[in-house]
Amino acid sequence: MTLDHRLETRDLTAGYETHVILKGVTLAIPPGQITAIVGGNASGKSTLLRTLARILQPKAGAVLLDGNAVHRMQSRKLAQVMGLLPQSPIVPEGITVADLVGRGRHPHQGLFSRWSAADDRAVARALEATGTEALADRDLDTLSGGQRQRVWIAMALAQETDLLLLDEPTTFLDVAHQIEVLDLLVDLNRAQGTTVVMVLHDLNLAARYADHLIAVGHGGIRAEGPPQQVLTEDLVQKVFGLTCRIVTDPVSHTPAMVPIGRHKTVQKQKDAAA
Repeated sequence: MTLDHRLETRDLTAGYETHVILKGVTLAIPPGQITAIVGGNASGKSTLLRTLARILQPKAGAVLLDGNAVHRMQSRKLAQVMGLLPQSPIVPEGITVADLVGRGRHPHQGLFSRWSAADDRAVARALEATGTEALADRDLDTLSGGQRQRVWIAMALAQETDLLLLDEPTTFLDVAHQIEVLDLLVDLNRAQGTTVVMVLHDLNLAARYADHLIAVGHGGIRAEGPPQQVLTEDLVQKVFGLTCRIVTDPVSHTPAMVPIGRHKTVQKQKDAAA
């Protein structure tokens, strides 16, 4: 099990240029658990994650890692503890899959240290875990969107950090590979105690795979806690403006959201009247 690092915000205000997205956010990420950040489009999900990862500078307040402001920490020291998969990573030109995944080892290498057997093992584990071993010698720009996404996740895994932040890790993946990636993150969490924080669009996958949900909307945190407490019909209405029913997932026994659309509802009324 890894050391439980404390990642938290205190009265955080964040946004872009003069546009404030989140204001007065105070929260603590549960160590050793999987946290999913959910919310509507432009609600501030990625803004929160990007500020936690110090890609964005807070406009006010602070993000703290073990009591230290992350925006004042040395980059290498932070990268040894916190790994990040951004929403739209920049693809280096002409780089192979193995070389990209190997870049995840850079924070663990000193100025004069060389590539080691431990680095080889970390890269091999990451490739195997993501099912990308057969792609190791391929150029990244020859891969499909789904293959690239798995390679980026492999790079984040190769970093072998105690905290892993992922912004929409299931982007570009079909449903089978979405489940594979989320199962992988659960395996990582259970085997190594890695604290995982991820932004997800799919409420049902978030409720199934996360221990802790953070619902973002209207400039702040609308609810947080276990999925059974957070994912309610009232919450979905307030955050997403969507009428729904919450049922029990027959496989995971976690809450599942069933949206109520106009057409199916109308058809049901017609059938009842016939």
